Formats: sequence, structure tokens, C-alpha cells
Amino acid sequence: MDSAGLKEQSFDVEAIRADFPTITPDQVYLDSVASSLTPLPVVEAMTEYYLRFRANIHRGTYDLSMRASERFDEAIRTIARFLGAMPEEVVLTQNTTHSINLVAHTVDFQPGDEIVLSNLEHTSNMAPWVRLAQAKGLVLRWYSAGRDGAFDVEEFSRLLTPRTKLVTLTHISNVLGTIVPVAEIGRLCREHGALFLVDAAQSVPHVPVDVRAIDCDFLAFSGHKMLGPTGIGVLYIRLRHAMEMTPGMLGGGTIDTAACECPSLEECSLEYCSYSELPLKWQAGTPPIAEALGLRAAIDYLEAVGLDRLAAHEHGLMRRLLDGLGGIPGVELYGPADPDLRVGIVSFNIRGVPPEEIGRVLDERYGVAVRAGQHCAVNYFNEVQGVGSATGNVRAGLYLYNTAAEIDRFLEAVDTTAGALAR
Repeated sequence: MDSAGLKEQSFDVEAIRADFPTITPDQVYLDSVASSLTPLPVVEAMTEYYLRFRANIHRGTYDLSMRASERFDEAIRTIARFLGAMPEEVVLTQNTTHSINLVAHTVDFQPGDEIVLSNLEHTSNMAPWVRLAQAKGLVLRWYSAGRDGAFDVEEFSRLLTPRTKLVTLTHISNVLGTIVPVAEIGRLCREHGALFLVDAAQSVPHVPVDVRAIDCDFLAFSGHKMLGPTGIGVLYIRLRHAMEMTPGMLGGGTIDTAACECPSLEECSLEYCSYSELPLKWQAGTPPIAEALGLRAAIDYLEAVGLDRLAAHEHGLMRRLLDGLGGIPGVELYGPADPDLRVGIVSFNIRGVPPEEIGRVLDERYGVAVRAGQHCAVNYFNEVQGVGSATGNVRAGLYLYNTAAEIDRFLEAVDTTAGALAR
């Protein structure tokens, strides 16, 4: 169904499911936290590029290139509007991980600078900072959100000091679905003069995100978690930083070679070079053109569905899921029991059963696809399960195409599995 059709009706999950060829009656897909399914309009937008105006952008004066450039620039404007940003502040990357690493390679850290993180962080928002701290003599300060992922802003504020250079936090935990109060933390960062990076990989697909309201300096997310294609991510950079900072990656397109004033080949250096206009200054090499058009189509699709309606649909499913799991003997839930405190993610274990075994049985016997393990959140599991013994849990991720019937099928499968495997 096209976006116009979606706008004309209330939330119709069956009409939505018809747009996703991957969905089949014999499979329940509950791993949208890792990667969402892709609707036909996204595939069609990318196919149109390859079949009708496949060319590089911003460099050619011929028709194909100009058409591709126009569509690409429209995609950037759509992404910017979706975030409450300006097009000059939008940089395309490979994914959230790439975006975060680009920030790590860009910010000018000095020995003794402090970076504040939480135990909820995905490896992508932990490993770059650990390596940077080791290489440059930085100090990492950790906030513990506990087993349930609760964030106490007043307690968190005590971690910030005059040496705090950067605060970098997930917006929504990829293990628990808990929501970090990023707008309040953004205000704290302004008061302390600290930079603020938000890992929005799990929030942008599900809830409205406004970079101005959050007051962050950087925000990163991936297209493949929000109905879009793989191979594309977005990094929002506050305009002042985009203008003043030197990108951590340079190459074709980032430097205006026509404006460079190098006196000779031997003396050529960056001090003689002029950067391209924003956001091209930050776009090293040929960008993901087809993927940008696919991401624009994904945003159009989500907006046609309506993020508020999507959230209400997910919330109803999550209540059903939490209530059902809570009534199964042997099931241990992670995160807050109140569904109002989380978004679209429920994780659990069956007492005495390795999570990987649960995931295997659910798939092989019942056709239910979930994720089992540590979900790239080793610090969280080391804290709640014990260092050296952390095994992770089973995670179910909900999205707009899931149904109440699928939740009931999942609960029946877990109930049967718990009875058969628990000891």
C-alpha cells in the first residue's frame, strides 16, 4: 500500500503487513531491534534509481547526474526535517557504529578529559571510547542504571565535572527498551559545557526525535532498523560544530579542490585547503545514493503510518507480551514491569536454560525469530549477572507489522518451552 493509502485510514496492521514480502504465515519475526523488515516502497525507490538515473551526484553536468543529485538532496532535506535539523547538519554514514566512530575521530580530546557513559551502552557506543581513552589518556566515568535500566538524573549529574568533555548515551536501551531522559541530560551538558552524543538507533524507528528539543551536539542512527536499507546511517552534527570542526574522515568531496591555494605539490597541506560547503564537507567519498533514496521512502512510510499510531500499536502488544510472560512459571523478566517505561523491547530468561537454547527451540519448533545472547551490551550483563558468568537473555523486539495473534503464538511457544526445558 502506498503512503497516501495509509494516511486515509486508521492503523491497519494487515494492510501494513501486505507491504512486507518477507512476512510469511509460518514465521513470527520478533528481531526488529537488530534489523527491521523492509517494505516494498523502499525497495521500489532504490530500484528506480538503479534503473532510471543511475549516476554519481554533485559532480556531473549531464542529465542522469543532475536527476540523481536532485533526488539525493531531497532525501537529505527529508531526513533533516524528520529530525528537526537543517540539511547542513545531516551527514550520511554506513550505520550508527560508523557515525559514533566518526565523532570519536573528530572531537579534539586532551589527556585527562573525561567521557561519561552508562552500563546500558551497546558495544558501538562503548568500544570506540575505551580505545580512545587508552590511546589518549582519557578518563571514562560510568553510570549504573541497574537491572531495570532506571535513570536518576540527579544521581547522573554527579558524574559530570569540569573535566567532562563528552557525555555519550543511548536514547533507548537495546536490551530493555527503557527510555533515557536525554532532554534533561542535554540541559545538564549545556550547564557543564560538555558535548552530548545520543545513540538513537533504537529511538528514531519508534518515537519522534527532535534534536533541538534534546539539545544534543551529535545524534546517530541506522536506516536498517527503521524500515530502510542496510548500509546507511545518519550522523546529526550541530551546525556550529559542522562548520568549525575538522572531519575525522577526509577524501573526495570534502575538500573544494578548486579553492585550494597550495603553493606547490611539496608544500600542499590542509592549512591551504578549503572545505566543501556543508554537509559535503563531512561526506568523504561517494555517499550511499540508492540507500539515501530508500531511507527517504522509509521515513515517508513511517510518517504515513504515524509515529503516534505506531507507538500505540506497539504499546498494546507490549502489555500483552509482558502480562503473558509474567504468568509463565520459570520466566525471569528484565527491565521495568511497567510498559509505560519502555519501548517495543522485552527481554527474559527461563530459569536454568541458556538463552541460546531457548532461541534455537523457539525457531526450530515454533517458527519464532528472537535474538538470544548479550546483544552487544556486555557491561550491562556483567553487572546484573556477574563478571565472567554473564550469558545474556532472550530478546523480543516489536514493530508496526507485528500482531496480537503473533504475540499469543510466541507466548504459547515460551510456555511450552519453559515446561519442557526448565529445571
